[in-house]
Amino acid sequence: MDAELPFFVVAPGGTDFLMLGIGIFLVVILLGLGALYFTVQAIPDRMASGSHKIQMQIVGILGVISLFTMNNAFWIAGILLAAIPFHELFPDHFARVDQALAEREAPPVIDDEPEEAIEVTANAEAQGNA
Repeated sequence: MDAELPFFVVAPGGTDFLMLGIGIFLVVILLGLGALYFTVQAIPDRMASGSHKIQMQIVGILGVISLFTMNNAFWIAGILLAAIPFHELFPDHFARVDQALAEREAPPVIDDEPEEAIEVTANAEAQGNA
């Protein structure tokens, strides 16, 4: 009896095209799902961009924690914090923080008069001791 073998049965030493195709398919699917996962994981960071630095840092930290622990509660908390603008909830507090940071980052004022006063005082002391 001359039976015909199915297409997926290969001769010894032949190339198994079905296994090769399935292997390529699995690699493409894994890369696609990984890209989709990281795109979804970055949603809170994208939502928080453009807001205050403190809010962006908190959302970013929650995103990293949820990524490493696989705990969705941190991701949901990050989305909720990104959706709520902190500067609108607590305008007085953030205005004071911004003012304090602006004062801290302001360049110091350099005044030349104290150096002249020190020189005059030093000259007067030198003349008085002589």
